[in-house]
Amino acid sequence: MRISRFEFSKKFEKSFIKLTVGEQARVQVALRKAAVDLNDPSLRPHELKGARAGTVSLNAGGDLRILCRLFEEDGQVVAFIQLVGTHSQLYG
Repeated sequence: MRISRFEFSKKFEKSFIKLTVGEQARVQVALRKAAVDLNDPSLRPHELKGARAGTVSLNAGGDLRILCRLFEEDGQVVAFIQLVGTHSQLYG
């Protein structure tokens, strides 16, 4: 599955700015990979359960995760990027 377009939440933008330059680069690489093939094994995509059901987690290297929701619009897959952070920052 290819992602045709990305949309970014304000929370994502604020958390992205707080990342180091290296972490920002890893997030950008992960999003480029997702645009080509969301099922790229290095992304380890999986849907979350419980309170975050419907949200997909993508690995951006190390302990860094990207949380997004996927939806279709005009026959294209759109990824709404919600948050980025370490596993402990995102899950508690």
